[in-house]
Order: sequence, then structure tokens, then C-alpha cells
Amino acid sequence: MYSDCPFGCTKQDRWSQYNYILYIISGKKVLYTNTRSWILTKGTAVFVKKGACIIERVDGEVLSLMAFFVPDTYLLSFISENRALLIKNNDISHKNDLVMPLEVNEMMLAYYDSVIPYFFSSVKPAENLLELKFRELLYNVIGNPLNAELNSFLHTLISSQGNNIQPVIEANYCYNLSLDEYARLCNRSLSSFKRDFYSLYGASPARWLLEKRLAHAVTLLCNSDNPIVDISFKSGFENSTHFSHAFKKHFGVSPLKYRQENTSLESSR
Repeated sequence: MYSDCPFGCTKQDRWSQYNYILYIISGKKVLYTNTRSWILTKGTAVFVKKGACIIERVDGEVLSLMAFFVPDTYLLSFISENRALLIKNNDISHKNDLVMPLEVNEMMLAYYDSVIPYFFSSVKPAENLLELKFRELLYNVIGNPLNAELNSFLHTLISSQGNNIQPVIEANYCYNLSLDEYARLCNRSLSSFKRDFYSLYGASPARWLLEKRLAHAVTLLCNSDNPIVDISFKSGFENSTHFSHAFKKHFGVSPLKYRQENTSLESSR
């Protein structure tokens, strides 16, 4: 996918059920999760794991980028066919971050430049040719020893094919995704996702997500001066009205009252 984002883009909550590789042609964008942020500038490339994040375009120039989406199934199939690409005895620990930087050397710059004409050709390229170009990208990024963090993630992906609910849900609980979307992120049907989730957490996904989001909201209420509407957004609630209703039902007071009471307690200590 080739994309030009014009002026006026603001922060947006986005999710993808596929991993993807981003290359920034021009402009700047910021990716936010509940733990950190990444600034992506012209000439940088990253591997982004499937899941949700907040995206913001910054500066006054048009943001142009290329995105290459790769499902887990395709990635696992590619790795199984090309295991020699994976670094043996990889000691780089996988940080479980959403974004992993990729080296952009002269060879990769030439590759990205070679792909651009495909997006503007009046004749649709053959599917086999497009897949060859895509596989060329995977050979280059996975086979590059400087992309060690990606390599470590791929080792983890192979070893946890059937047990991927926990890393996915822990990384994405504070985003307003439906249960069906969480199931798709975990490569499961909705019914199998609910069953496997309960086996793992001993609670239904809906109940666990609500309690986890409320706990995250409490942390933000007590440790930041963010407005209530921002806290509801950052905690994965549909809107501030839904957040306030759920919060008061659980804690017996409104979010604002809870903040005032707990701020007073902290100040008196």
C-alpha cells in the first residue's frame, strides 16, 4: 500500500489484524501505545506487529509512506521455508514492543525506490511478480543481522503459535476493539477465542477487559492531569459517557470525584 496523508490529519486510533512493514518516504508520524511512543521520520523503516495504536501525523508537510502487510500465517510459512535466515543462538531479548526498527541501507533504499512505480502503473502487475517483490523484501529484512530484534520476535512467534492470546491481549487491552477484532488478532474464531481466554484468565473477555481498562484509568486519574475525556479514550472506552457510567458503577463515585479524593489523600501524606 502506498499512501499520501494530506494536511489536517490528527491523532487516530487504528488497528490492524496483520503485521506490517512501514517505510516513510516523506513527512513524520508518531505511533503511541499505552507504554511508549515512536517517532518515524523520512527514510526510516519499521516492522509493526499486529494490534492497535494511536497514530499522529506531525509537521507541515505531506506524509508519504509505503506499507507492506504480512499475516502471521504467511510469515510463518515463509520462515518455515527459509529457516536459514533466522539467526542461530539469538541472544537478543524480544522487548514485546509494538514497533521494531529496521535498517535502511543502500540496498533497501534501492528496493523501496524500485517498488514505487508499481503503485502508479497503468497496467496492473501480475500477482506472481508482486509476490516475488514482497518475498524479496522479507529476505532482505529477516536476513539482515542488524535487524536482530525482529529476528528475536520471529523466534518467539514460532515457539508460541498456539499460545498467543496473552501477548496480544496484554498489548491491546486499552484500545476500543470488539471481541471479534481481538479474536481475529489471535487468529481464532470468536467462540474459540472466548473459550481459550477463559481457560487462560478464568474470566470472560468482556469482564477482564472492563476491569483492566478501569485499572488503567485509575492509574491515569491518579498520576496525570489528563482530562477525563482523554483518559476514557486512552483506556479503551467507547466514549466518556460510557466510561463515567462504568467507572461509577464499579467504584461508586464519578471519575472526577475519585481523582479529587485520591489527590487529596496523596497531598495530605
